[in-house]
Amino acid sequence: MAEEKIFSEEDIKSLKDMFDKSLKDTVEIDLYLDYEKNKETSEFAKRLSEELIKLTDKIKFNYYDTKDSKVLEDMNSKKLLIDKYGNRKGPIFVFKKYYGAIYYGIPSGEEFPIFLEDIIHISNNNFDIDGATAKKLDSINKNIDIYVFVTPTCPYCPYMTHNSHQFAMVKSNIRGIMIESYEFPEFSEHYKVYGVPHITIVDENSDTLTEWEGMLPEPEMFADRIREAIEQKVK
Repeated sequence: MAEEKIFSEEDIKSLKDMFDKSLKDTVEIDLYLDYEKNKETSEFAKRLSEELIKLTDKIKFNYYDTKDSKVLEDMNSKKLLIDKYGNRKGPIFVFKKYYGAIYYGIPSGEEFPIFLEDIIHISNNNFDIDGATAKKLDSINKNIDIYVFVTPTCPYCPYMTHNSHQFAMVKSNIRGIMIESYEFPEFSEHYKVYGVPHITIVDENSDTLTEWEGMLPEPEMFADRIREAIEQKVK
């Protein structure tokens, strides 16, 4: 039986037109695939990537099989093995140029437009950060991870994913990590994710600085929440 198409003909035309008009530099993405713990999802992630590169030569994927010990060693050095609770290692999408912008799981449903926006921002080296937010981010000097737990149907989750990734692109000590809650249930259970978006900010030792459920409408408010959490930790 033939596999169901990921994109309709109309989708393909729209995506191709958008890529032709919007992409400047090539965007390279590392895709880590876990065929042992997340076989079906990893296979779909690979198919999705292959469909995208058919539409433009400005997107490139590098594929890594997490069964390879050298790949695991590399992931460990990059602190990508965050789901130690369920030991799932993929699929994980990491932008090569801005390695702090990460998708743990497939950016599907409501998250897919954000994935496309990330590609466009990176291709044009142009980011969606206003001056006030940039100033507040500039004062954050500690290494932190922003875990954004999402589901594909959540209409508010993409705003938090988008802002966390923009933060990661302008500040190398910040990582914005979207985590698809259904694909990584053990990790979601550990952080007691009962509703989305669920945001958890952790420091370089994986200690939780703060967490909350719900969208913050403005990126400046998001940056403020991070700064306040770090200041409280210092006290």
